[in-house]
Amino acid sequence: MSAQESSEYTIRTGDRITTQLFSAAGEEIGVIGGQRIVDREGRLFLPFVGSTEVAGLQENSLRDLLVERYGEFYNEPVVDVQVELRVNITGAVGSPGQYFLDPTATISDAMANAGGINAELAVVGSQLPADPENVRLVREGEDLRILNLRPDEVVDSVLQERIRSGDWFHVPYRSRSRIRDEITFWGSVVSFTASIVGLIYLINN
Repeated sequence: MSAQESSEYTIRTGDRITTQLFSAAGEEIGVIGGQRIVDREGRLFLPFVGSTEVAGLQENSLRDLLVERYGEFYNEPVVDVQVELRVNITGAVGSPGQYFLDPTATISDAMANAGGINAELAVVGSQLPADPENVRLVREGEDLRILNLRPDEVVDSVLQERIRSGDWFHVPYRSRSRIRDEITFWGSVVSFTASIVGLIYLINN
């Protein structure tokens, strides 16, 4: 993904905006800089400028707007703007939580930032294995998709799909009973095989 693709992203509610402002002499104006979240009304509160409508703007457009607004207070200000979209990842991942990612981020990037999906046979301590075949993606607060992110089955088009601001991924846990059944089954197979081997040994001796 290119920097141009990132700059063409349009800002949405919940996005995080990081700003830096420098005077013509190169001095950073710290009170202006920082990270702020676009509110539900699509507005961003900025020092001196106040509440400003930013939803729907692209990164470059927001930069130009801030240069114009802060030009009333500082001579020829230089403004740097970085936009990050918000995604929530819950369930059987290494570090569930809310993440702010570059607008060019993919589903693969999102999962990597959350520490990846728990191994299917992770039964150490309290960590339960994941069910990667039934990952839920809620988009726009209502559209539900089921994704198969099993490593040996997932298709590249899914991994490389761009995430959208507000996406919620939930990786379900595989049930304890199913794991217990699997362990019991394979334990029985091993025990049965060992019994056959032992019987053959006794017959041959």
